[in-house]
Amino acid sequence: MEVLNQMVTMLSHFIFIAISYQLLATVIDWSKFVKLTDENIPKLRMLVLFMSIGLGYLVSHMVLELIQISQSLFFMFQ
Repeated sequence: MEVLNQMVTMLSHFIFIAISYQLLATVIDWSKFVKLTDENIPKLRMLVLFMSIGLGYLVSHMVLELIQISQSLFFMFQ
């Protein structure tokens, strides 16, 4: 059961990291914040990657924590 829980947690982290990367890469117009030159584009991609890892991890952790809290409340009132 523990292995399944860890696999679901890792899958959740990867899914939310991918979603946040897509959102950060497509929704935000980075030219408003950073001057886009040929040498800045790889750095900006790395920044977006790191930001998406942080944001995706936080969102995934929050969702998994909410699921765990709701399960414990469900079993407490059963």
